[in-house]
Amino acid sequence: MYYLLFTFYLAIGCLLVTKIPFIKNAGLGSRILLILFLVKILAGILIGWISQKFYPQGNDYWGLNDAGWREYQLMLSDPKRFFTEIFISPYKNGYDGFFNSVGSYWNDLKNTLIGKLLACCNIFSRGNYYINSVFFNFIGFFGHVALYRVFADIYKNKKWPVIIGCFLLPSTLYFSSGIHKDLIVFSMLGLYSYALYFSLKNKLSLKYWAAVCLTFIVLLFIRNFIAIAVIPATIAFIISNKKKWNALATFASVYSIAFLMLLLLQFIKPSFQPLKIITQRQQDFLDLPYASSQIDTHVLEPTLESFAGSSVQATDHAFLRPYIWEHPTKFLIPLAIELFIYELLFMLMILTYKKKNTSSPFLLFGLLISFSMLLFTGYIVPNIGSIVRYRSLYLPFIITPILCNIYQAKLRTKQHINL
Repeated sequence: MYYLLFTFYLAIGCLLVTKIPFIKNAGLGSRILLILFLVKILAGILIGWISQKFYPQGNDYWGLNDAGWREYQLMLSDPKRFFTEIFISPYKNGYDGFFNSVGSYWNDLKNTLIGKLLACCNIFSRGNYYINSVFFNFIGFFGHVALYRVFADIYKNKKWPVIIGCFLLPSTLYFSSGIHKDLIVFSMLGLYSYALYFSLKNKLSLKYWAAVCLTFIVLLFIRNFIAIAVIPATIAFIISNKKKWNALATFASVYSIAFLMLLLLQFIKPSFQPLKIITQRQQDFLDLPYASSQIDTHVLEPTLESFAGSSVQATDHAFLRPYIWEHPTKFLIPLAIELFIYELLFMLMILTYKKKNTSSPFLLFGLLISFSMLLFTGYIVPNIGSIVRYRSLYLPFIITPILCNIYQAKLRTKQHINL
C-alpha cells in the first residue's frame, strides 16, 4: 500500500511543479523542472535510507518522523491539547532563555512545530517516512526555485551555472532534503531572499511584505540565530538599493554600526552579554557525547580577547574542514572532495575575475549572512559532521556567484578567440 501511496503523491507533486505559477514562471521549462524535482525527491529518499541503515539506534530524521506519528495520535485523541501545547512552556523558567539550547521552550519549539506539521502529513501518509519526505521536499523545492529566480535575474543568460548553484550542489541537496529543520531553514532563506529582492526591484506589494514577514518569523522560531544574522544584512541591502549607495561601503557601515551598538548596549546594560550567549552554546555542544568526527576546539570565554584569539581556528573549522586528507569517518570523504573542488573553483574565479562582471547588493546580502553564520558555526561546533551540515545551507549564496563569474570569464575568452 505504501508503494502505491508514494507513487500517487509523487505523481501529484510532479504535476503541481509544472502547474504552480511561482515554479512555472522560473522559466526552466516543464522537463527541467521535473528532473530537478525528482532529483530532490531522490535526495530525500537517500538521506532517509542512509540514516536508517547506518544509524538505526537513533537519528534526527527518523526521530522527528516518529515524533510526528505521536503528534498525529495526540491530534486524534486530544485535539485541544494538540493545538494548545504549542503555546505552553513545560519549564519552571517559563518563556525565558530565548537563545538557550537546552531546557528552553524556544529551543523545543522548532521540533514541536515540525512534529505538528508531520502530524498533518500523517493524515495522508499513515506515518510512512518516505511519503512524508515527498511532502516535505515539495515544500523545500520552493526554496530552490526562489533562489534560482533571484540569481537568474542577477546573472542573465547564465542558466546552467545558476541551476547547478541553486539546485545541484551535493551537500546542500543532501542535507536540505531530510525531514529536519535544515529543510525548513533552507526553504525559508530562499523564499525570504526572493521576497526581499523582488519587493525592492518591483513595487512593494502586500504579497511580498507578507512573504518577508512570514519567512522571517519561521526562521526566528526554527533557528533564531539565523534570523538575527538576517537583520543587519537586510537593512544594508534595503539602504543600498533605495539610496543607490556603494554596496560595499553601505554593508561595511551598517555592520560596523551594529557592532558598536552591541558594545554600547552591553556597557549600558551589563546583564546583556551576547558573547556569553555564544560561549554557552559552545559549552552545550561540548557537553554532548563525543562524536566520531570530533575536533579540538578552543573553549571560549565571553571576552573580545578570547573570540579574537580563536578567530583563526573558527575560520579554519567553518571554511576549510574537512581537509581532503582528513576522513575520521567514510561519510566525510565525498564531502571533503566536494569542499576541495569549491576551493579550486574559488581560486579559478580569482584568477579570471574582472571588475566589470555583474555585481549586485544581493550578492553581499547572501555572502554576509553566510559568512556570519559560518563563523558562528566555527566558533561553537566541535565536530566536522555538524559543521558540514550547517555549512551546506549557505553554499548556494557562495558557490553560485563563483560559478557564474567563471562562466562569464569563459564566454569572454571565447568571444576574444572568435574576434
